[in-house]
Amino acid sequence: MNVQLPIKKGQPNTTPNIDFEQLVIVGANGAGKTRFGSDIEKRYLGQTHRISAQKSLTFPKEVSPKSRQKAEREFLLGGYIDNWNEEQNLRQKVSNRWGNNLNTFLLDDFQKLLVLLHTEEYEESLAFKEGRIAKPITKLDRVQLLWEAVLPHRKLLKKAGIIETFPTGNDANSYNASEMSDGERVIFYLAGEVICAPQNSIIIIDEPEMHIHSSLIKPLFDLIEAERPDCSFIYLTHNIDFAFTRQNAKKIWAKAYENNVWDYEILDENLPIPEQLYLDVLGSRKPIVFLEGDNSSIDYELYEQVYNDKTLKPVGSCDKVVQIVKAFRAEQGFHHIDSFGIIDRDRRQHQDIVSLNRNGVWVLDVAEAENLLLIESIVKEVAGHMGRDMNDVFNQVQQNIINFFADQIDSQILLHYKEILRREYLALSNFTAQDIASALTEIDTTFGGIDKQVIYTQIDTEFRDILARQDYDAILRIFNLKNALIPNSKVCELTGIRNKLDYKNITVTLLKRKNAISDSIKRGIDSKIIKNAT
Repeated sequence: MNVQLPIKKGQPNTTPNIDFEQLVIVGANGAGKTRFGSDIEKRYLGQTHRISAQKSLTFPKEVSPKSRQKAEREFLLGGYIDNWNEEQNLRQKVSNRWGNNLNTFLLDDFQKLLVLLHTEEYEESLAFKEGRIAKPITKLDRVQLLWEAVLPHRKLLKKAGIIETFPTGNDANSYNASEMSDGERVIFYLAGEVICAPQNSIIIIDEPEMHIHSSLIKPLFDLIEAERPDCSFIYLTHNIDFAFTRQNAKKIWAKAYENNVWDYEILDENLPIPEQLYLDVLGSRKPIVFLEGDNSSIDYELYEQVYNDKTLKPVGSCDKVVQIVKAFRAEQGFHHIDSFGIIDRDRRQHQDIVSLNRNGVWVLDVAEAENLLLIESIVKEVAGHMGRDMNDVFNQVQQNIINFFADQIDSQILLHYKEILRREYLALSNFTAQDIASALTEIDTTFGGIDKQVIYTQIDTEFRDILARQDYDAILRIFNLKNALIPNSKVCELTGIRNKLDYKNITVTLLKRKNAISDSIKRGIDSKIIKNAT
């Protein structure tokens, strides 16, 4: 989606455009975030569905359906006059939906939302009954599925014009949804608002985290966005924790607002959020994990689902991860935030991993992040999702990788040998002598102690033993050949997926679901992170 942003303070003032799928406007209270959203809505009135922070969450006890067109127009525009055309009704949106006050009016549309959901449910059910359509999945069905996915301990019960809820497994104790908690009602409301928004809308949500427990925010909005891939989302928040949950969103820091001009900054996606932002908004208090690469890396997309109780920060190279974790831990008495790092294995020896773990740096137990996509739990769950035989697909992938490793074993041994020698020779510069004569003696002695043939023989023996055992996990641990393993595994062909990117995206989608499949994949990935080597 490409939109023109509000007037940006500068010399001269500008109105920049931005392309986005998700956009987070984050800033302190009073920075003009709500007006930022309403300014966008005014310019894209017919294309925008905005949900204000000031809203009534009174859940109607009972509603009656009406004509579908009228229910839709009243929900989207706040009112509907039969003999007016679409343009005339749209022009009344500001007065009918927003009481001529886009910024502070109390939005009261829960009744209209329920009327629309029940109307569509009634019409679709009637069309199915009369044989005009196949069995439908209605908007109310979709709201129910999403609500129950976020709140698995509760269930919804649909009746004519009525919604009830009950504890899972105890339907005898159902009660009217009007008696639900604020959190339960707002989750239903947000799901319904988004699902009922028109096709290809700009959906603006002001203070999306309001009334929702922090543990539910990420899964809720992951599911909401997955429900409407055709729409673009704009979130207005002062909550840095919420901003961090929208990892792939573009972010704007709203600093101040005065006389219809905003002071804001479109944040560079390749840089961490500016330090001043942490001072202006509520800082994240969750443990932080520093990662290699950037937020488009495969490991980042996987880890953000596996470690969703932590803040993830990609910082570039593995050396930088180690340095930042060390620095952050040194200052823990000041900020009181637990910090860790995750780096690739990169042919590290066991003792190196022990030392890194001791200092809070976890090490990936496969040669590189891409190899994670070939671990057993991911291959099997993706195969099952695609309707293939899980065991048959995994067995074929496993054998393909073993065969490919056999073809590449000599070059892999040499690559591993080269890296071990590089580290051995690098260690020569760590002499302890205080004068050049002693230093040269120490270097020569250390150099003479490097038995190059023994090192090669050890690596050769280890690799050929792994191949002889056909140890798939060990092969993933040592087989480092970037962008080659997935194509040669034939996992995409075997699962009926077009390419590696689609395979990765399906894996991430499965991870976002709060079910047994996502749990299986999460356990599989977490088991490949070495945290406490001894």
